[in-house]
Amino acid sequence: MNTKKNEQLTDNLFAINDIVPTTPDGPLVLVAVKKGERILKTMFYNKATRTMQIMHDENQDDTTTWSITYNPAKKTIYSSQYSDKEHEKQRILSNRTQTIMAPPDNKVTEINSVTKQERSIITLKKEKISSMSSSNDKLLLVTTNLTNHSKPEYSLVDIATGKRTKIKLPILTRQFVYMSPDGKGVYYLGSASEKNEEEGRGVYYYDFTSKIQTPIFIQEEGFINNFMLLNK
Repeated sequence: MNTKKNEQLTDNLFAINDIVPTTPDGPLVLVAVKKGERILKTMFYNKATRTMQIMHDENQDDTTTWSITYNPAKKTIYSSQYSDKEHEKQRILSNRTQTIMAPPDNKVTEINSVTKQERSIITLKKEKISSMSSSNDKLLLVTTNLTNHSKPEYSLVDIATGKRTKIKLPILTRQFVYMSPDGKGVYYLGSASEKNEEEGRGVYYYDFTSKIQTPIFIQEEGFINNFMLLNK
């Protein structure tokens, strides 16, 4: 940003699904695939040493990372994962029976961004975690019961206990929903009306207590694909 210069940081990746910053001096966290492989993994890129640490790279298991989020208060990463073998098994079953595909179990894991120590938070049976975000002592999960044609559901999970509480939000957004730093609401990409998602589409803030939706940035032309909430 200061020098206006571009610099390539990696050359060993086939695809990158997500990039999440942590602290200014901390690592970048990626959901990516190594060249020659097909499994999405959680990766930590150290900007100072320009090295990459790939979680569970030593054992070629079938755990796929789908979504990640950073909690600045706890300095921890939360990742949602599922078994690629189970996903393929459900896909084959869906094709054979001509039924809607049921997602494999999704689990949420806490990763200390410094020590890389892991801790299991919660496992969802036959639910897909589309996205999640975190603030203070809570996780916000966006889930669907079936992979196709299912309305998203929203839940708050207590990080310490793993207790899950489903909540009602007046939105239909599967991705790009972020808890505010104080945990009192969410920023999301969508519209103020469930009936017409294209009407007034943009970035909104929804307050849990007042239930008021406040527009932050409404698109006037073009199409917003995504956004990221960054804290100071």
